[in-house]
Amino acid sequence: MPQNQLNEPQALDNKSAVIVFDCPKNKSSQTEQATQSSKTPLTAAATLSCIKIFHVISYVILGGLDTIIYKYQNTTQVDGKKFQHPFIQTFVMEVAMSFPLIWAIYKKFKKQLYLDADPSKKMMTTWRDYLWILIPSLCDLIGSTLQFFSLLFIDSSIYQMMRGGSIIFTALFSKILFKRIFLKYKYLGLLLSIIGLILVGLSPFLFIGSSNSANLNMQYVSVGLLVICMALNGGHYTSEEYIYSKYNIHPCELLGTQAFYGVIIYMTILLPIFCNVKCNFPNGVGCVKVGDTYYFDNLSQYISEVTSNGWLLAFVFFGIFSKCVYNLNGIFTTKYFSSLTRSIAGALRTLVTWMVGLIVTAVGARKWESLEYRTCLLMTGGYIFLFAGNLVYNEVIKVPYFNREADIAADNKQVTLKVIQIETDKVKKVESKMSCDCPPLSIKTACN
Repeated sequence: MPQNQLNEPQALDNKSAVIVFDCPKNKSSQTEQATQSSKTPLTAAATLSCIKIFHVISYVILGGLDTIIYKYQNTTQVDGKKFQHPFIQTFVMEVAMSFPLIWAIYKKFKKQLYLDADPSKKMMTTWRDYLWILIPSLCDLIGSTLQFFSLLFIDSSIYQMMRGGSIIFTALFSKILFKRIFLKYKYLGLLLSIIGLILVGLSPFLFIGSSNSANLNMQYVSVGLLVICMALNGGHYTSEEYIYSKYNIHPCELLGTQAFYGVIIYMTILLPIFCNVKCNFPNGVGCVKVGDTYYFDNLSQYISEVTSNGWLLAFVFFGIFSKCVYNLNGIFTTKYFSSLTRSIAGALRTLVTWMVGLIVTAVGARKWESLEYRTCLLMTGGYIFLFAGNLVYNEVIKVPYFNREADIAADNKQVTLKVIQIETDKVKKVESKMSCDCPPLSIKTACN
């Protein structure tokens, strides 16, 4: 091949990676390149594995602390009134999660946005392609709004455990959307998760004393809303996985575009409604009082309360950071692993929330968790069922008589090896018999 052809990039179609060929100048450079090529793939693979694990660990830790940050906000009192602004908190969260889109647009403009493109997938080029992102955006927007409202009335650990039940709806939607075939062990895992959810959902109501029964009706409503959130979270995770299966898109661009849709919807539709519609809940529970009237939320009061309390302002910024980084790690977890891995990580983050909440309540700083031992035992049992269900469903734990795909593949491999061995033995026997019945010509000649 001529030298000028070797030094020019080979033009391929737009679905393929660009390959640049270069001729080494001497043998020493050839040796150096051979050494680098033998080391670089291993180093790059190890680095990529560490990055993937880092995203999952960060998702677990920040996911637990994220709930703690917002529970701190909701239990803070300013001028004798509780800080209760779930709808503005959702709007601030959407703004925070839109920051990665700015970074992605800047990197695209500078042509420095690295994307590990799959030739079998499409690139997002038209507005119709980007409309697909509206599906996970709406699921996340509605789910987050209901979750922030529910967090006003229930313990942060129950809030987290109920969110961990999203694996049930993630599995259901995965079966419908991706046509996945479930073996019996998956149904066992889902059954364990359902039992765990029932135990956790009942824990705040079975052992109620007279002192903590005032918001009982709102607690019932909150648990019901969290069940709806589980379905929305399942749709959110599964739709993200579907987008990744069809399109080449950077996680920052996907997260930022989802949040951008959310910001537009909240600014133009939801926030004006929540700030101007009267709230008629009994005794104004969960409402914001402006003068003598209760509303679902109020922006001017939110700004006034945040700016008048230094710690509250700090935790608002902590919340912006945690939401941005936490959801970004969640996107990377879905991309590098699957939506079900993200569900398992979500179940693990509950431990972080629960431990911190128990410590804060035990030292008397704030009332974040129930210290009633029967409630704690019931929650512990529910969490064990939830976590075990996640592990069984995702093939981490092997249950006797419930074969997994890996077990079936191993059995089939053993059967195949046995069949090959039997056929090999048969061939050897036939060859041995033929050699005895028909000796080689050289042996016949020697005998003659």
